Amino acid sequence: GINAEYGNTPPLQRMKRNDFDQLACISANYDPLPVLDLLWNCLRCSGTVVIQSEFLAAIIACANFVNNKGCSEMSVVDQWFREIQVLPGRTHPDMRMQTGGGFILTCTKLAEGVYEHKSNVPVAPDNGKPDLEEISAAAPAVTN
Repeated sequence: GINAEYGNTPPLQRMKRNDFDQLACISANYDPLPVLDLLWNCLRCSGTVVIQSEFLAAIIACANFVNNKGCSEMSVVDQWFREIQVLPGRTHPDMRMQTGGGFILTCTKLAEGVYEHKSNVPVAPDNGKPDLEEISAAAPAVTN
């Protein structure tokens, strides 16, 4: 949409700037993983991801992808809705309904470094491994 922060910025330019807060993918007839892979870098850090699919295998593949990329608060849930048939004088579950509605994956994208507010450029990149010089400088001298 158009708002004060983005003005009339086209979506393609926003994608190039990693400018999206949310990624929602509802897939009925396609695999959501290539879409997730394509759009992952367009999502800001702390952005929310929601993927829905009828197939658990597709959700598991997406869950593995986001887990390897860096995410928190990941959950996979089974959505199930039971229709109720209401007839004169009786009410019961619809006997001709499908048993499942699919699965939903939700998570929050994590940053790979330390970032300034509203910036996608890391201030201090962090690969998760401390530098040997940092360790030796921080460790007290060992004497026997």
